[in-house]
Amino acid sequence: MHHSYVDRFSQGDSPVHRLDARVKLAAVIAYTIVLISFNRYVVAALTPLTIAPLTMLWFGRVPVWFALRRVLLLCPFIAMLCLLSPLYDRGLQHVAFGPWRLHVTGGWLMAASIAAKFTLGLLALTALTCTTPFPLLLEAMRKLRLPKLLVMQLGFLYRYIFVLIDQALRIRRGRDFRGAARAPMRRRLSAVGGIVGSLFIRTVERSERIYVAMCARGYSGEPHSLSQLRFRPIDGLLLAATGVYLVACRWLGPAVFF
Repeated sequence: MHHSYVDRFSQGDSPVHRLDARVKLAAVIAYTIVLISFNRYVVAALTPLTIAPLTMLWFGRVPVWFALRRVLLLCPFIAMLCLLSPLYDRGLQHVAFGPWRLHVTGGWLMAASIAAKFTLGLLALTALTCTTPFPLLLEAMRKLRLPKLLVMQLGFLYRYIFVLIDQALRIRRGRDFRGAARAPMRRRLSAVGGIVGSLFIRTVERSERIYVAMCARGYSGEPHSLSQLRFRPIDGLLLAATGVYLVACRWLGPAVFF
């Protein structure tokens, strides 16, 4: 599995790609904080927040369908929460939509709010990862003083997820060569446990070899990077504009945009 499968758009050249990774990371973190700060029954007021991720995707030359496909792939994890919300909150809420006044069950409003926040947050995260090479993103995390353990774990995950997937594909290929594809579905499902166990053992063994190799090279727990980050005036301007935009979205409301 090649890195280009994950870094499909992050190696491009666009106005968003050329921005400082620290600015983009700080903007997305601030955007996420503002997004989740809205009341659980708020839906219409989230509309202005669609501007930021769609703008990043547009100027970063990342197809919107690619980001939406990621949302669809991960939506089953949040769908159950949305479906159960109407069962837990059956109180009526007053909703104003222009001159109309409606009474809607709070659970449905909560489900719509959760789905909207999930979609917008994932679009913003996709825009960040698709316009920033992962090594630069890790360096930005270190510069912004994020927990060192978190940054280290993400770095190892990025470097060795490809090795892990290769191991899984190799095990699957060996299973298919032994004619497992023609076996009944019940037997194939029963073999999943053995495949997962074998993959786990190989992962543990490889992690031990990696640890020994790192200790032999004098690794002390402090990461080093050749990535260089430059803060330019345009980065400061974008950071200020993002702050004004988020304040307007959170406290001035949709009336500012309509």
